[in-house]
Order: sequence, then C-alpha cells, then structure tokens
Amino acid sequence: MDIDKISMPVDKAKEEWKRYNDLLKGRRDKFLQDMKKSMFELKQGRELIDIYKVIEKAGVNKELQPKLAIARADWKEVYFVKQDTGRGFFSHDTFWDRSKGFVDIPANIFQHWVREKKTVTYKDGSTDQADTWQIENKELKTKVPIIPSHLMPDNDLKDYYILWEVDVWENSVPKQDDPILLKRITENLFVILGAWEVTELEQSIISGL
Repeated sequence: MDIDKISMPVDKAKEEWKRYNDLLKGRRDKFLQDMKKSMFELKQGRELIDIYKVIEKAGVNKELQPKLAIARADWKEVYFVKQDTGRGFFSHDTFWDRSKGFVDIPANIFQHWVREKKTVTYKDGSTDQADTWQIENKELKTKVPIIPSHLMPDNDLKDYYILWEVDVWENSVPKQDDPILLKRITENLFVILGAWEVTELEQSIISGL
C-alpha cells in the first residue's frame, strides 16, 4: 500500500524524546505528551502515519465510498458512517462512541456527501428531483482482515488497528493486498508495526466469521 509515512533519524528522535521527557517533568500539556509518545516510537526506528492525511489522499471510489478502511483488530467487521460536511467515522456498529476505539474522520476530509433525492410535483403537473437532508448510502460495512501468526501481538487485540484497501464494501472479503498493522498513539497518529498479504486461506476464514 502506497501511503505517506512519518519518519526521523533514530539519533535525532532520541534527542527529541529526551527534550520532551525533560519538559514533562514540570508540565502536563497534552501536546507535549503526544510528542513524547511519537518520539518514543520514532527512536525505535518505526514509522508513523497520520490517518487523516492517509484517508484524504486515498479518497473515494466511483461509488463515493472510502478506498481505505481502518478497524480495531478485534472487530470482525467495520462500518463507515457518513456524516455532514464530508465527515464520517469507522466503528464496529453504526453508533458513534469514541470510548470504544472508533476512528473519527473530521470535516472536509471527504467531499460533501451526495444527498438522497425526492420527487417534487409542481402545480402544472411537472416533476423534478430535489435533494433531501438524508445522506445517500449513509452506512457502509465490510469484513476486517485477520492478523497472521508472525505479526500477532502478545497484548489484547483491542489495542491494535488494521488499515487496508477495500475492494468492494458490503460484507466483502479483503482482497489479497497488503493490510497494515497499527497501534494508536493519538487521535490521528498511528505507529506501523508490520504489513502482509492476505492469503486465500485467510480469505476463506474471514468469510466464515
């Protein structure tokens, strides 16, 4: 998967991590804590992604559906729910709840979603189509890849996420591409832990879940 990544030379990241660590001895600012967490991963030689930028760059398919999906690794399926002003969220159901690990996509990352149409009849008997307030195809769903044995974390899967390309929404099985295993650092920053190709066996297992 071709996505933009955030990286830094290890020596520089170590220096930056120490600076933020020292700052936090006398401060509690959240942005300093987030920078320290990010530098910790970078000083391990890992790469980060900004999910907002990755999702925005990938864009939508011809059906105006996101080309990429992100899900918590313990979910069997993921929903994408479209919201006003080009917003939306990825979740294990259709109800928004940040405490459950949902990934909220802010306004204008996507173009404004198409509205459903209704037929309007005029006094002369002619008709026309007009937009309603309801977003067209508001809720989308697809199956989540399973993590192969060589990348399986020791910790609870709810602490990890998977990013992948969706071939077709609506209960489709992930194609044989390269999902990416992630761990969340902040609301939009994730560290890359590995990538793999989905095998035919994995596709069959996913189909039965």
